[in-house]
Amino acid sequence: MAKNIEESLCNHLKTSQFSIQLDESTLPPNEALLLSYVMFIKDEKICQELLFAKNLETDAKGETIFKTMEKFCDEKGIPLKNIISAATDGAPAMTGSQKSFMSYLINKIPDVIAVHCVIHRQHLVAGNLSERLFQSLQHVIRAVNKIRNNSLNDRLFNQLCVANDEDFNKLIFHTEVCFVLLMMKISTD
Repeated sequence: MAKNIEESLCNHLKTSQFSIQLDESTLPPNEALLLSYVMFIKDEKICQELLFAKNLETDAKGETIFKTMEKFCDEKGIPLKNIISAATDGAPAMTGSQKSFMSYLINKIPDVIAVHCVIHRQHLVAGNLSERLFQSLQHVIRAVNKIRNNSLNDRLFNQLCVANDEDFNKLIFHTEVCFVLLMMKISTD
């Protein structure tokens, strides 16, 4: 069934313009995973689907990310020219000026709209919180970022969890990419 869904999605993307969102994440133990979502219009409705999730075998450089996406599109017969916009986070591998994913994509599709748009779920929720709860959430976010952004801190956190016999021993980032600007472009075409 999943194969039929993928085939149906790819067949639609062969003949339609769409926006693409890419996010590279690192999973324990240091596995790089590239997620790609697409947004398109089908039957006058805006649809968003997971296009693929691929392991990045060697590195998470812009060229590797681009070649992974390009290879998938080639294998499925999806023309790159159908991509009208792309959203990524602000990582240098995604949005840098010379060897980033976006620079390779713009080289292939000069008219593509590049959007840097990543919203953490915490920030989506935070707009509706009381000031006190919002401040508490900010402390938690800072603590998680401090642990996750430093490999030593991450390993020490893991040891602390193991020593305390906790059920979980890793902190995970959760992100949601904003497609509002991309959809505005699609709806005006």
